[in-house]
Amino acid sequence: MTIELLPADQERAKIFKTLSEVKRIEIIRYLYQSKTVHSCDDIETSLNMSKSNRSYHLKILQEVNLINMERQGQFRLISVNEQLFCEYLPGLSRQPIILLRVTTFTVRL
Repeated sequence: MTIELLPADQERAKIFKTLSEVKRIEIIRYLYQSKTVHSCDDIETSLNMSKSNRSYHLKILQEVNLINMERQGQFRLISVNEQLFCEYLPGLSRQPIILLRVTTFTVRL
């Protein structure tokens, strides 16, 4: 049995690779759940990031078009690219993005 690649598979792989970093998922979740435009400072403050770390992750998210970045004077306004979400990640466009953190521990009696 041969499985053919779909035209969107390469783009989808880039997106999944980009989302393999937890901090980028946090940024996307923050932008997606707020449904509004945010400045770089909003993201930096809300997610407790340094400027260099924030800039690095936003650049990578922008390279795969997961976010829209618009310059307004000296500010950059950032939002989720809803069209890309609907096209490549349809399940995420209908639900909030939730990152589960599972902790295991041992109890000694």
